[in-house]
Order: sequence, then structure tokens, then C-alpha cells
Amino acid sequence: MKIALLIFMAIFFHLMPLSEKVRSEETVSPSSEFQWGGSVELGYRFADIEGRPRYKEVVNLMEGLRLFELSFWAKNPTRWADLFSLQTTGIGDPFPSSRLQIRKEKAFDLVATYREYKYFFDRSNDPFFSDDHDFDQKRRRGTLTLSIFPKEDVKLNLGYGYGDRRGNALVPRAFLDLHEEDLKERINEYFISADFPAGNWDIHLKQTFWTFENRNSIDDPILFEKRKEEIDTYVSNVKGHSRLSERWELDVGYVFSHSEGRAHGVSIPPVPPFGGSVPLEGDFDSNLHIVELGLSYLLSSRWIAHLDYRFHVESKDGYSRSEVDLPSSDLSQISHTATFQLEYLPSANLMVRAGYRFQYRDVDADQGQRNPFDGGKDVEDTKILSHGWVASAEWKPSKVLSLFGEYQGANFDNPYTRISPEGESLAKLRIKYDTPIPKLTLKAIASWKRKRNPDQDFRVDVQDYTLTALYRPAFASDLSLDASFTYERIRDRKDVLNFSFFDFERFVFDSNALIYSGGITYEKIYKGLGARLNGVYAKTYKENAQRYGDAIFSLWYKNKWVTPILTFERTYLSDHVNRKDSFSAHLVTFSLRKEF
Repeated sequence: MKIALLIFMAIFFHLMPLSEKVRSEETVSPSSEFQWGGSVELGYRFADIEGRPRYKEVVNLMEGLRLFELSFWAKNPTRWADLFSLQTTGIGDPFPSSRLQIRKEKAFDLVATYREYKYFFDRSNDPFFSDDHDFDQKRRRGTLTLSIFPKEDVKLNLGYGYGDRRGNALVPRAFLDLHEEDLKERINEYFISADFPAGNWDIHLKQTFWTFENRNSIDDPILFEKRKEEIDTYVSNVKGHSRLSERWELDVGYVFSHSEGRAHGVSIPPVPPFGGSVPLEGDFDSNLHIVELGLSYLLSSRWIAHLDYRFHVESKDGYSRSEVDLPSSDLSQISHTATFQLEYLPSANLMVRAGYRFQYRDVDADQGQRNPFDGGKDVEDTKILSHGWVASAEWKPSKVLSLFGEYQGANFDNPYTRISPEGESLAKLRIKYDTPIPKLTLKAIASWKRKRNPDQDFRVDVQDYTLTALYRPAFASDLSLDASFTYERIRDRKDVLNFSFFDFERFVFDSNALIYSGGITYEKIYKGLGARLNGVYAKTYKENAQRYGDAIFSLWYKNKWVTPILTFERTYLSDHVNRKDSFSAHLVTFSLRKEF
């Protein structure tokens, strides 16, 4: 395969000057409107690696022949399609991607995408005091979307997407008992949507259907397990916007989701208390309704009042059968969320919005299986009233400075992103400043987020602060510099009682990190000679003490034939908790790039 690819690329580069001549002759003709172009980059990477398992987890760039980029585009406005575009990157590496687009302006747009990811995890953990596990898996994701424009203000979308997970994983099932599991999971998505006007309304309709299949299995001398799980989900979405008058605007929305799942399988553990095969059978049913209303009123030229209401009701029930029958479980949740805000527009470059939000949640569960040693409220009867201030502001005092801030001061549940009954508080601040020094830009981002599960007394606090500088000197337009600094702190807290060896009333994970990155690029040092030097250094403290560094130096020479590129990379990770999980690597990559 590699030899054939090398021969093909050699012929391709050899014929490229001829294709350039043919293209130039075609573009000279005034009757021809056909334009085309693209690029290709092929190379070989050499690697010297120590600590391969952890290196595969963090970097996973191995030695071998690689097609780093292949792109092609063609335009002809007189044909049935005025644009054809193909982009492919990373062929041979663990994360290749491709994108194909065929488009006719104001008629249709067809886009197909494909992405692939390979994940590897194999730590040298002590199985006596850790959840020792590992995996070597591949995830694939593909989409196909067709957009049709029958009228200027009408858009119809048809789409399909899929994703799967294949590979193997080492799964802990009992003390010092690890099992090799074959992974076979797949999800399919089908959807149709439409955007169109209807009277004084702008309407959006979308219908989606998802299917999920799990065929994971374990087959070893200690445990045999075969799973067959299926989930079907239907989602209907309706949105509408209308300008009722010069002062009133109304937004409405409705989401309905129905899921039903089935599980059939078998498990044969040769240890008591089970004997023979244990059936893995069950089913569940879930329904979700979300109703949203948003009303805005123009009080004056500078003041706007906003009233938003969301009603969210969810119900689930399921049945599980094993050698010891479990009772059916039911879960229902009703949530009301109301927000009132005033928006102030004192000038064209300043917007301030502030208000108050109330949310009431009533969670009721029957026959739910709950760990009695978990902290927090009783999940079978939980009523939560949350309320707090919400605010946001956006200000651009000058052409060179812009600021954005957001604040949410209480734990509010979000039905669109929630998997478990969690709420979150957050605050954000974003600043961009084009300094008086020409071509020097400063950016600052600060965010604080707290997630809390009221039923488990579990809380996560995350703080991020990032400062970035970009500089392209006016006296050297081919020179650019960039640098950034990030401080991050993560603190997790969980109340749980574990009486296996010791009594733990609270588990806390507290870690912070300092991340430095920067680079310098210089084009046209001498004719087509260019270079870039960039690197990253990160250090974590406390429970997760590690140091990571990565430095890359690249040289290239642009010319009208082929651009050679030579890259040197030095990367390492030092794990101060478990030094066996460190790595060190030197990489050298040589590639040829051709633009046509």
C-alpha cells in the first residue's frame, strides 16, 4: 500500500507542471469560466519514543508515511453545480477527517463529512487500590446533509448521521477481576427540517429519529457476557418568531422527545451466588415535553423588557428482570422556569441586560434503586426552589476594545444538556483590546462554573483564566508572534460512605494547572524560506501533579514547484504520582507540499 502510494505521488508531482500549463491555457480563453485548484502534502514521520503506552494516550503520533493534506476545488457558475470542494487531512494518523461539498447557489447545498478518532489508555495502576482499566478503541462519525432552497426565504434540510465505537476495553467487574470486552456500538440519526415564513411568523420545524445499538461482549475463562441493547428516540421541534407590532415580539417553542429501549443478553459468572446463565433483560420508556415562551416589549428607544418562561415535564419508567426480580421504577419531574430581564441600550456600542430568575422543580420516583450511603436529599421526593440574579453585558467603547460579561447566580437545571439532575452557576468575562501599538491585540477570558447534583451532594467548581497576545509588527509584515497563559483550578467534592476498608465521609479532588504557550513565525526570511517555533508547557499541582512540554520547530521553502517542509518536535510528560506513566519522544517529519 505504501509503495503504491509513493509511486502515485511521484507521478502526480511529475505531471503537475504539465497540469499547470493546461490550466493556464484554459483560463486564458475568455469563453471559459472554469476555475480549479487545490493542494497536497505527503510526508514521512520518524519517531523515537520512551513510555509508549502513555504517549499513545496523550499524543499518539507514530512513525510512518502520512498524507497530511489533500484538497481540491472547482468552480463553474454556468454548470448544474457551481462549486465542488474536497478536503482531506491526517490520513495515516489517529484523527483523519474529510469534507465534501457540492453546491449550486440559491438551489442546493450537499455536504458530507467524516471524522475518525483513536483513543488509547493503559496506565500502570495498582489493581489493589485503583479502578484499573484500559481501552484501545476507534470512534467514527459521519454526516450527510442536503439543503434545498425552493424559494429565497424557504430552506429544506435532509440529513443522516452515524457514529460507532469499535475496539476493546479492560473492564473491572470485581476485586482483582479484569475482563477483556469487545466494543461494538453504533448510533444512527435521521432528520428533516424546514425554515419558512407563514404570515407574520418565521417558522422552524425539525423531526429527528435516533437509533442506538450496543453489541458489547466479554468472552474469557472467568466471565461470558453478551449484550444486545437497542434504543429508539423520536424528537419533534417547533419554533416560531413573530413581530406582533412595533413594540411587541413573541418567540414560542415546543420540543417533544420519546425514547424506548430494550435489553436482551446473558451473563455466565462461575462464582456464587449465581449459577448457570443470568438473563440481562429489561425495557424502559421515556417522554419529555418542553414548552418555551418569550415576550419582548420595547419600553423606549433605550429600554426593552424581556419575559421568558419554560415548562419542562419528564417521565420515565422501566422494568428489569434477573434471577432476583426487581420492581418496576418510575421517575417524573416537573420544572417551571421564569426569567424577567431589562435590557438597556444607552448607545450603539453598549448593551446591558439584568434580571431575576425563578425555577421550581418537583422530582418524584417510585421503587428507585438508590445507594443508601450516598449523601444528599432523598431522590424519591425532592422539591427544589432556586432563584437568583442573571446578567450580561457587551461593550465596545472603541474600535480597539470590546468587553463581554455574563453571570448566573444560582443552580438552575437545563433540560437540553442535563443527563442527571444537576444544576449549575456560572460567570464569564471576555475582553479584547487592540492596543495603541499597531497590530498588537490582547485577549482575556475569565470563567467560573459550579455544577451541583442536589440528590448526591456532589459539587464541581472550575475556574479558568486565560490571557492571549497576538502581534504582527508593522515594520515586518512577514513576522508574527503569539503567546498565552492559562490558570485553571478544579475542585470536586462528593459525600459517600465506603466501608470496604476505611470510612470516608467526603471525597475531594483538588488540582490546579498553569499552561504557557507561544510561537513565532517568520515568512520570507530569504526568498521562499520560512520558519516557525512554537511550544507548550503545562504543570499541574496537588492531587494531579504532572509536567508536560512540547516544542516544535519547522522550516520550509516555498517555490513554484514543490515546497519541502522539515519539522522537529520534542515532547515529554512527567507523572510525579506514578513515574511509570511518563513518556519522552523525539519526532522528525519531512514532507512535500504542492499547490496547484
